[in-house]
Amino acid sequence: MKKIIDKLQILGIFSITQTVFQIGTVMIMAVSALAGQNIAPAPESASLPISFVILGTLLGLIPASRIMKWKGSKFGLLTGTVIGILGAALISYAMYEKNFILFSVAHLLYGFHQAFIQYLRFVAMESVPTHDRASALSWILIAGIPAAFLGPLAGLYGKELFPNSLYLGCYLILIFNLCLQFFFILFLPTPNKEITNTNLTNNDLSPRTSVRPFSYHIQNFGLWVSILATAFSFGIMAMLMSALPVAMKSHGHEMHASTLVLQWHILGMYIPSFFSGQLVRKMTAPYLILLGIFVMALESFAALQGTEFLPFATALILLGIGWNFMYVGGTNLLVEQYHPSEKNSIQAVNDTIVYSFAILSTYSAGYLENKIGWLSLNLVSIPFLVIMAGLVIFFIQKNGKKPKIL
Repeated sequence: MKKIIDKLQILGIFSITQTVFQIGTVMIMAVSALAGQNIAPAPESASLPISFVILGTLLGLIPASRIMKWKGSKFGLLTGTVIGILGAALISYAMYEKNFILFSVAHLLYGFHQAFIQYLRFVAMESVPTHDRASALSWILIAGIPAAFLGPLAGLYGKELFPNSLYLGCYLILIFNLCLQFFFILFLPTPNKEITNTNLTNNDLSPRTSVRPFSYHIQNFGLWVSILATAFSFGIMAMLMSALPVAMKSHGHEMHASTLVLQWHILGMYIPSFFSGQLVRKMTAPYLILLGIFVMALESFAALQGTEFLPFATALILLGIGWNFMYVGGTNLLVEQYHPSEKNSIQAVNDTIVYSFAILSTYSAGYLENKIGWLSLNLVSIPFLVIMAGLVIFFIQKNGKKPKIL
């Protein structure tokens, strides 16, 4: 009984910490394009700050992993949070001074902070025995549900906290949120060496310990299918999600309406995680990717039904579900493509491509929404979905994969 209570306490503190982190991240996505539009020299530049967040995350991946390996996971998480606090303070100052260049560049620091905190899920999984890893990941995923409500609400409340400087209050709330995050990280358990060694013994000391030449991976079609599934899903989701607040505003919707749509979108992203793992086991990863592509296509169809609240909400819910299926399927397929001894290099390639695609997508979101409008923007994803579907079908035929439910 004591072991169960101890495990719940450990997973609970990880889940709370992840919730606090995601509240800030969701608020950035909900607010920064609107705040940027308020001080940007041109409307098409509104999504530039979000692009800098993703760029900062990409640039921080390798330094974050090295610092955490060198000084430990807790030190790395605390370091990342301090960087986030400095970034949020600089964003607040830039918002007060209405300096769009500084406002955008300061988001780079927040993204750099995200590169550290994204390792929280791995630290949680390393802090429990191997048989409890799935439970640890579930607790981390659950954190996205309260964040889906609290993040946009924090942005909505902070918008007019200082009437003379719209949105400044949002970033002051972000600073407070990051200080809470720092406090909770202080109470995170350090991964137990015995547990870590047990995990390594059970999972990494297998026959698959050889490191194959990188040229082998370049020619591995399955690797590219998995990377592109993840990159396309992440890029399409980031493009439409970052364009949404501006698009709804341009079609006469108030911020509380776009806040509600974002909340349902984020629920669509995370709630399927409770059963998408089971779907992977039953359908296999390639078929889950195909299901995600189909749901993404439904998103485009729903968005084309008009610019009233319901089409916006329906489209964004489907976008979240489609992203989850493609992302989970792509990630599971990726794990099948490398040996444990090769994971660092392959994951680095995957993350670099995924975040590069997301940077391009978010940067183009503001420009495309301004030039071609929300309805046409939703059609941009169709060619990518068609290409992805063709690649997955070819992979299935090549490897003779069949869903277990058939």
